[in-house]
Amino acid sequence: MKTLDNTTFDSAVDGGFTPIPAGTYPAHVSEVQINTFEDSGKSVYNLTFKVAEEVKKLEVPKLSTDGNGGYTQDTDKDGNEIKISADFIAGKTFRLDKGMWLTPNPEQGKGWQNKVYVRYCQSLGVEFPTTEDGKLKLAEVEDNDILGLPCLVKVKEVAWENKKTGDSGKSVKAVDIASWKEGSKLSADELSSDDLPF
Repeated sequence: MKTLDNTTFDSAVDGGFTPIPAGTYPAHVSEVQINTFEDSGKSVYNLTFKVAEEVKKLEVPKLSTDGNGGYTQDTDKDGNEIKISADFIAGKTFRLDKGMWLTPNPEQGKGWQNKVYVRYCQSLGVEFPTTEDGKLKLAEVEDNDILGLPCLVKVKEVAWENKKTGDSGKSVKAVDIASWKEGSKLSADELSSDDLPF
């Protein structure tokens, strides 16, 4: 073996990929795809969230690969968990794992089918009018109604499987949405500003 005098490798600096720990991060709705099924009339909103710059104020656990496709929490020599700045998460995008489903005109007793839709919309700041007897009168939100809205997204690694191809794996996705009261709506230009070449 021939030694290279000026070539070193520091895994703490040169490791490349930094795993994103499960957690809750400030974000904005950056993409909305709405698919409506003709047979049932149901719609699924496939939302993508872009992590906000405010995440740089947070610290997250430092993770390393465990050699088996998973990750472990890094600790110092005394066994204390190592934390790092979350700035590497800013600008990352995450898709909502199961989508947000709207069921128009649900059958009697099946109004619960819109429970997640209502909760997610309210977490994004969408307000529905109420009827005289105090019930929410739901509306079909459009992409422009929610694009750029702030929220807190809970992300974690989710297993997936493609039944057609037999492929499977894991990816980090948004699994829940909560209200981010301090957040403000971003314009379409602000959402895409990181992608500009200058």
